[in-house]
Amino acid sequence: MIFSADIEDWQQSVYDFDRAVSNRVLFNTSRLLDILAEHKVTGTFFVQGMVAEKFPRLVKAIAHAGHELACHSYTHRRLYDLTEAQFRDELHRSVAILEDISGEKVIGFRAPTFSVRDEYLDWYCDALKTEGIVYDSSIMLATVRSCYGFNDDGILQRIRERGLDTYPMSVSKLLGKNLPVMGGGYFRLYPYWFNRWLARDLDRDTSVFYMHPYETDTHEYREVSKLMEIPQKMKYHQFARRGSVAGKLHQLLRDYPFTSFRDRYYSNCRYAPTTASKL
Repeated sequence: MIFSADIEDWQQSVYDFDRAVSNRVLFNTSRLLDILAEHKVTGTFFVQGMVAEKFPRLVKAIAHAGHELACHSYTHRRLYDLTEAQFRDELHRSVAILEDISGEKVIGFRAPTFSVRDEYLDWYCDALKTEGIVYDSSIMLATVRSCYGFNDDGILQRIRERGLDTYPMSVSKLLGKNLPVMGGGYFRLYPYWFNRWLARDLDRDTSVFYMHPYETDTHEYREVSKLMEIPQKMKYHQFARRGSVAGKLHQLLRDYPFTSFRDRYYSNCRYAPTTASKL
């Protein structure tokens, strides 16, 4: 199974795109790195450009631990809120930051909030290829929210026809519909036994798990609620059961084999390093 993490700061990436990235992303990501090291697991870290720019040492720590660095855009704004020019600028800027810090070629991309849509698929794929991106992991094959998701897997073929590899999020069939599993808020809110039950038919080699380090942060609500008003619906959706995630994660890493996209699919490829200094 592929282990992937979206490295972003909740206060900036979810609540307010114009906020500065907070220091909590350092603590949360460091905690995740420690958990993965304990289980001798390496994965793919989709790092947001604003985070990398503010905390280059965090990027170096991720790479030094053997994890793959991939791109998660710059400001975390959804693609449908950007023009083509704005997206290309965000993509170029974030890829350049990651490559300059690590000295390694970035070949993977995940769109903020899985916000890929058919109407701009042509320029989206072209922009990724222009920056040397080889694969995309931005597709949710379940329409559980209005802001993302696809009803069928035809989108995967359309992306491949445009010259990119694509690896969708894991879903499980329940009552005739796809239900997201092994990722994000779904992993956090579902009891662990339900996650395992939903994942019973997943391919253990190719399925994708994803998470955000802030989902292990049980103190964030106490901090941010003093500074800003959190709507009740957001309070539940974003903070409920965060205290369960670390324990679930330890169990998950014991129950399933994990690796990165790079090591699973591209270990025999040789992508030239950038001109930046090696770690």
